[in-house]
Amino acid sequence: MDRRKIDVALSTLLIILSVIILTNDNLVEGGAESDLSSMFLPRVVASLIIIFAATIAIQSLKTLSQGAQPEGSEVIITNGFSGIFVYIGIFIAYWLAVPYIGFLVATPFVMIAVAILLGGRNWVPIVATSIVTPLLIYYGSREFLRVFLPTWSL
Repeated sequence: MDRRKIDVALSTLLIILSVIILTNDNLVEGGAESDLSSMFLPRVVASLIIIFAATIAIQSLKTLSQGAQPEGSEVIITNGFSGIFVYIGIFIAYWLAVPYIGFLVATPFVMIAVAILLGGRNWVPIVATSIVTPLLIYYGSREFLRVFLPTWSL
């Protein structure tokens, strides 16, 4: 399976969905009102998705139009699905654990597990990213979005 064709298809789908989010004012009912409106954050995220998806799609279309043969990283091998089941297992365990041990405790373990599954071997950046990212998300969501993520309840 050619990854470039999948990139173009998924990027097109993401751009269409993001345009719907940007143009439809009826997507929010209630929500947390702020000075910026309750659709501010979804619209910022939709704009970023359009930019990133367009970047990926343009690169893939450029490579496809040149007629280059797919290289090793551009071919998706679909004969083994065990990794998918491991991902699903990790995220089900995360979903079940977060209400009890909290976002700040569970998230670094999940990030490390996914990094190991993806073949990460440089432990210093993996551990640093797995600790700093949840702290930044927790602080940002609490202070700026006023969304309180689950904490330790045991």
